[in-house]
Amino acid sequence: MRSASPPCWSASASSSWRIAEGAAALPEQHPLVDGPAPHTAEPARSTRPDGARASRNAALDGLRGLAIVLVVLGHAGTVLWPTLVVGEQGPYGVPVLRGLLGGGAVIVFFVVGAFIVTLGLLRESARGTMDPARFLLRRLVRLGVQLVLLATALVLVQLLDPTAPGSMQGLVQNLGHVLTFTLNLLPLDHATPVRADVGHLWYLSVQQQCYPVLPLFVLAFARRRIVGALVLVGLISVVYLHRVEVFDEYGWVLASILTTTRSDGLFWGVLLALALPLLSRFRRWSWPLTIGALGALACQLAIQELPPFSYLGPWSLVYQLFIGLVVVAIWLQTTPSVVSRGLAVAPLTWLGRNSLTIYFWHLPVFFVVARHVGERPWWVGAALSFFVVAVLVVVLERVLEQPTRHLLATHPLFRRQVPRPDGGAA
Repeated sequence: MRSASPPCWSASASSSWRIAEGAAALPEQHPLVDGPAPHTAEPARSTRPDGARASRNAALDGLRGLAIVLVVLGHAGTVLWPTLVVGEQGPYGVPVLRGLLGGGAVIVFFVVGAFIVTLGLLRESARGTMDPARFLLRRLVRLGVQLVLLATALVLVQLLDPTAPGSMQGLVQNLGHVLTFTLNLLPLDHATPVRADVGHLWYLSVQQQCYPVLPLFVLAFARRRIVGALVLVGLISVVYLHRVEVFDEYGWVLASILTTTRSDGLFWGVLLALALPLLSRFRRWSWPLTIGALGALACQLAIQELPPFSYLGPWSLVYQLFIGLVVVAIWLQTTPSVVSRGLAVAPLTWLGRNSLTIYFWHLPVFFVVARHVGERPWWVGAALSFFVVAVLVVVLERVLEQPTRHLLATHPLFRRQVPRPDGGAA
């Protein structure tokens, strides 16, 4: 059976939302499901040689780049070329291969992002510069600069575009939840429908609801890593069991988006970061990297062939395991392997470094373009959408992302300085 992955979403002319998983639409669909974790993680420094560190960071960026490609193509298939999701047409009708367009990439970003952020916090804890307040301020600024700009653009579209769906009141209510990182709680308020052009931002709610506790967890267990790892194993188990319970009692929508049901991937990333000193005793990581990559690929290819909502079941735990193996192997290998070189190719690393911007803007752009291409061939809307997103990425990287990253990395408001023996600050 197909349609096993987290769904994408699209909107009808009557503003009722329907969601398609890959090629097939499911009953009782909802826009608040799926979406990748963007490149929001702060880079973790290392004592390893610059060449090895650059290779490792490029491979992780490439992994995120590959994930964002899969997600964008999956979303485009429900918005820009809707005829391809009907029946068994196009790539969505090819067994196994359609799994590459079927979602699941959100787990990649949960694991990678939490792993890198936790390593950064562990490093700050070891240096005595840990400051939970500054950490949370960095997170808010890092995401907020893009979210405020996106919210402004969506309000302008609602005001100026006569084809814009829904109402200004509904948009403002949705944006209020987006900006306060509570969008994943919106389905609990049945009076406010979720807009399809912002529904993918539910991921940020899960992430940001967990991250306020993360610095405190690191402070508590940085020197008690075995205990911390056991706590995380327990949390992962509880989240999984709770997800199954919520799915059985309330349905797949809440099971797919609540922090208490989808944070197991994040906890897995934190666990891997805590366990890194123990894992580093193993020196040969090329084969584990290959096994992890092949296992993750097999899971991705299988997702559309499994029963619906399998992404909420044991599949997710297996997929997390393989993705975690890939991440740790990339981090610890001393020389690049075939897999890491493949992930570190320039197009994928560029996409990974810019996945935050791509993630925020691709669906709003897709929906605006889809409303205005009319009866033109589907490839016209697709080409125009990808061009607009690419221009946004290039422009925002230069005028917004680079200055923001520099500010967060250097300004004392966001980072506690390391005291130097001469009385200065490093």
